[in-house]
Amino acid sequence: MDTPLLWHIPLSHFSEKVRWALDYKGIAHQRRVLGSGYLIQVWRATGQGKLPVLWLDGRAVADSTRIIAALEERYPESSLYPRDAATRQHALALEDDLDDTLGPALRAAIVTPLFRHDPDIALRVLTTGMGSNAYGGLRPLLRIFPSFYRIRHSISESDLERDRAIVAAALDRIEHARQGRAYLVGETFTVADLTTAALLGVLLQPPEIQYPLQVELPPYLKDYRAAVLEHPAAQWAAGIYRRHRGHSAEVAKPRAKPGAMPRPI
Repeated sequence: MDTPLLWHIPLSHFSEKVRWALDYKGIAHQRRVLGSGYLIQVWRATGQGKLPVLWLDGRAVADSTRIIAALEERYPESSLYPRDAATRQHALALEDDLDDTLGPALRAAIVTPLFRHDPDIALRVLTTGMGSNAYGGLRPLLRIFPSFYRIRHSISESDLERDRAIVAAALDRIEHARQGRAYLVGETFTVADLTTAALLGVLLQPPEIQYPLQVELPPYLKDYRAAVLEHPAAQWAAGIYRRHRGHSAEVAKPRAKPGAMPRPI
């Protein structure tokens, strides 16, 4: 049986969701960082143009929520879904809510001011963990890439305050749902906790993150990060990283035999 293969972008919080699920379940897997021109490659494989994509048992599964559902079915040990039906539904509802609100708004809250004031730093942030060639390939496109990225992710430069308000509201909902407990749903770590922490990971930059930023953030983003970290929900999410992120289950790719042709995907 083929080793699961994850197509991902290191900085992506949705890719972090899937990496965390794979690692938490201890699923030996390989990872492939796709470059900035991944759109056509992903579209051909899945009929849609977003990462992450997990190749599992010979099929390509797109969307972090669908990927985790497939992993739960294929690898039920260390389950991220509560056994109780009502509790499971609550956890899945929180996952969907935060994917739709916190994830996109936090992305916009970070990249909007970077594109506005420091587009070169924006490129370095977005190519975190992708190697120098990724940054070098995008650098000549610096004048047009911000516009492409905004269109690609439905980001409006004029909506920065609204996006940050959405982040703040999501943090309030998280803290309300938690009600002082160790976990959002029930008494154990679930997909709701994983989703929350993973979506915040890019901004939190906890020690456990596997692809840390390699560039110093400008003061205006440092200030925003500091403000978010003051929220009890953000502090709780950092604690979830400490307790549950664990080590990577990624395995090295086997060396190709001399003269062997690469296996197409």
